Amino acid sequence: MNSITFQDVYQTTTSTPFKLGQRACTPDGREWQFAKAQATLATSLVAVPNAVATSDLYSSSTDNQGRIVYATRAANSLTVGAFEDAIGQVDAGTGVGQTFKIRTNNATTFTLYPETALGTALAVADSDLTYISMSYVTPSAVTSKIQMAQGIAQTSFAAADFGWLLTNGTGRVIAGEALTVGGSFVTGDNTAGQVVKGTTAKGEFDEQTLGYAVIAGAIDGGCTVMVNIR
Repeated sequence: MNSITFQDVYQTTTSTPFKLGQRACTPDGREWQFAKAQATLATSLVAVPNAVATSDLYSSSTDNQGRIVYATRAANSLTVGAFEDAIGQVDAGTGVGQTFKIRTNNATTFTLYPETALGTALAVADSDLTYISMSYVTPSAVTSKIQMAQGIAQTSFAAADFGWLLTNGTGRVIAGEALTVGGSFVTGDNTAGQVVKGTTAKGEFDEQTLGYAVIAGAIDGGCTVMVNIR
């Protein structure tokens, strides 16, 4: 795993010196994920993928080595570069069931990493794709306890900023209720990005456990926690 400095993880940038989704650790052993904020992300808020996108009627084409690495939609509707390092699958029609990773995109076409080139060509008549950029994040939504949390911001992000999210180790969250020291915490508060106590007798199928409380803080205030987002 790559190593980064303490200064790096408490700074954000408007450019991307690392690949989205890259993992790294600081000298104290804490682990982080590099992400881009779709919306403002305040310090101590949980970050989740912005959205799952589904669009239909794709065709495909090959590179000069015959690999099927281009998936093109008839409509000119993609934001250029928005799905860099996103993952996806063919979820209906010709080629259904194939998975891929997007290297980059323009307004109409995904360019896939050659290692994930498609084995079956797409058909514009019926091939549908679903895709998500796991590291293009926004504060977790209210109520839901399963949101594919990617990490917890330990510094504030402006919209479109790049920076590091804490995934493992001690850090700070904001809890909408008093956490129990040693007890788990999950998304689902009535304020976006904040956490609540884990539910007794619930498991990973019911809620995504993000770690446990080390020092319980004030309600709607900072709490010291051990983060463990897998």
